[in-house]
Amino acid sequence: MAGITLVRHGQASFGAEDYDKLSPLGHMQAEWLGEYMTAHQMGFDRALRGDLRRHRETAEGIARAATVPQPGVDARLNELHFDALATEYIAATGSTAPTSRAEFLHHFPLMFARWAEDEISNDGESYEAFFARTNAVVDEAATMGGETLLVTSGGVIGMAIARVLGLDAVAAGNLLVNIHNASLHRLDLEEGQLRLSLFNASPHLDPQERRHARTHI
Repeated sequence: MAGITLVRHGQASFGAEDYDKLSPLGHMQAEWLGEYMTAHQMGFDRALRGDLRRHRETAEGIARAATVPQPGVDARLNELHFDALATEYIAATGSTAPTSRAEFLHHFPLMFARWAEDEISNDGESYEAFFARTNAVVDEAATMGGETLLVTSGGVIGMAIARVLGLDAVAAGNLLVNIHNASLHRLDLEEGQLRLSLFNASPHLDPQERRHARTHI
């Protein structure tokens, strides 16, 4: 049997000059997650992370509070290029960029559908290619057996779960728009099949004084 725990990075610096670094809250989310892993004796045989700064800082934050293996670095765990995808979608459809959460929730799955139909690209990467490279990491972890920790991004987690649940691009887009920062997701390999056993969990943020820290951007 194999278990794969996927963690989305902590809150990044949305709106800042350098998005690809954790916000002060993002650093706390990662450390709180590490404390939770220690308290619940979550052990891992190996760990991997993407090569983005927010992945590294999240893994470092977890490691400050938990004993986890030194993570290897695998660029296949990197996020899609949202800005490039959104720019192509707007150009192709004549739409405007969403300015509210409600508009974003409508916009994002439609953008994913266009991507899956090869009408737009993720900075040159097709939906099929993104799906394949992210799920290849999951498959390799499953083959190794034991417990694997993957520190990554929401799009990667969404692709892994979409594959397991057989979701199309629209459903995948709807799934990942609300994946929380520093959230836990788990896939278990049983009888040769990966099954979803945990989605979007953030028990380390359950205390009343931390509920403000449950973020998705």
